[in-house]
Amino acid sequence: MEDSGWKVGLCSAATGKFLTAEPFGFKLNVSASSLKKRQTWTLVPDAHTESFVALRSHLNRYLSADKDGNVTACAESVDTEERFAVEYSSEGGARLALRSVLHGWYFSGEGDQVRCFARSPVWWKCQLALHPQVHLKNLNRGRYLRLGDGEISGDRVNPWGAESLITLMQSVDGRVAIRASDGSYLSRTGELSAEMSEEVLLSPEFHCGAAPGLAFKDSNGRYLTNTGSSGTTKTKNQNVTKDELFVLEASYPQVAVKAFNGRYASVKQGQDLNVNQSEIEATETYQLEFVSSTGKWRFRTKDDKFWRLSAVANGVNASGDAGDATTQFELEHLAKGFVAIKSSNGYYLSAKKLGAVNAVGAEVRAEETFQLVLLNRPIAVFRCDFGFVGVRNGRLECNLSSYDAFQLEAANSGFYHIKGPEGYWIIQGDFSISFKGAAPEEFIFQFHSRSRVAILAHNGCYVRGEQNGTVRADATEITEACLWEY
Repeated sequence: MEDSGWKVGLCSAATGKFLTAEPFGFKLNVSASSLKKRQTWTLVPDAHTESFVALRSHLNRYLSADKDGNVTACAESVDTEERFAVEYSSEGGARLALRSVLHGWYFSGEGDQVRCFARSPVWWKCQLALHPQVHLKNLNRGRYLRLGDGEISGDRVNPWGAESLITLMQSVDGRVAIRASDGSYLSRTGELSAEMSEEVLLSPEFHCGAAPGLAFKDSNGRYLTNTGSSGTTKTKNQNVTKDELFVLEASYPQVAVKAFNGRYASVKQGQDLNVNQSEIEATETYQLEFVSSTGKWRFRTKDDKFWRLSAVANGVNASGDAGDATTQFELEHLAKGFVAIKSSNGYYLSAKKLGAVNAVGAEVRAEETFQLVLLNRPIAVFRCDFGFVGVRNGRLECNLSSYDAFQLEAANSGFYHIKGPEGYWIIQGDFSISFKGAAPEEFIFQFHSRSRVAILAHNGCYVRGEQNGTVRADATEITEACLWEY
């Protein structure tokens, strides 16, 4: 759940068109054929009643229905006419109806005619509009799902490492499949499947009240839950309790930090940061968190502490809290995928050959260069302002409502290869990106803002998206069109 609600698109089951809030005059229509910003709504849960929600548009206004069935989307707050009851279809699929709590009529729409005056349910397909790579936490157990030994287990206190990444793959009818970090799908029995089939598809249901959460129902009417000491994830019960509710959380990038000596920054031997480990484990994994107010970054450890500047010899240790200004670092992108990390004292982090790290570098030399190795995106879904990236009509496009997941292969050199089912991303003669390369080409990821990267191609240009869906590697500087949510 994001921003105190669930971001969704509502698609008419009758016409296949999305409910849209236009910026001029808060006008409504059901005319759009794809899910973008204007078609994104937030289902805001009612704190007291399990099935009641309010619907907030991208303009931060709420949907209202009056006694005559007139519908508007200009309310600034939630009152009685802004509350709707969610009802689910008994015929399967991710279909819901919205009933005005105050007046009892059902919400409907076609073209410019948007009303709330139907006597019987009018069905909408509900499509999740959030970025689909998330962490899933069982509401009752308070544990995160992760890829285990032949199953998805719900036993992780912190969602650490690649195995905690969950990708929600959506089918055309709005149902979702839970995809593990190795590319396999969770089936209703708890087993892992290589294919996206009927056995892995689940209908999301939104449950409100004091502890809101998301439930997942299979085609037999059973809900996903965690069972046993390892928290095996499978469908079991036909009723929803807190055991069947899950919370969606954004998945931040987690990285290893590799120094010029070929070793990784580690807190294995205590709080002091040293670059002395040749293998990547939990103590060499850090969550990279963007501080929007300053444009700087924090490095969170598995123990929920942050790197900070030490008062002793300008060293760096992992004992900081979020409110400490010395936990914020600047990232400066260098050639060939390297970065320099500047501390709050204005000096760069500098690594010694034996492993000590101090914020004493006045300039960037070899000792001040690091590589950030992205660990928790073995598969990645990319999104830009125009939509998701996927394959349509034989080409790679970036303005889609649906999406494809691509494999990320990290090379020791700091580059990445991007691979789909039919081959690697490669640059063609017109600088467009093909997804059918037989051999990999190198791309560099540069971290920008919360969960967005700029992708630098081997030709020295950035990959950018166009409104018509074309993906090209021809930008000489980073603009908004070059930033990709992942």
